[in-house]
Amino acid sequence: MSPYLSSADDAHTATGSRLRAVTLVADLHVMSISDLFADYAAAVARGDRARVATIRLAADPDLLAELDGFNEPAAA
Repeated sequence: MSPYLSSADDAHTATGSRLRAVTLVADLHVMSISDLFADYAAAVARGDRARVATIRLAADPDLLAELDGFNEPAAA
């Protein structure tokens, strides 16, 4: 198995080819969606507005909607 990152999305671009050639998989940090929600919930619980803002700035509109409703009580 190659230790280098392979991204099909960027494979067709010159920049993507150069990036793939020098980026080791071990250099990357990928957060699962459950880790993201746990990090967000922990930041909300401790009142860490800076971390909440950082997560929200990186989220797309669909994820923002999920984050906004993650702690709402379920409908009866």
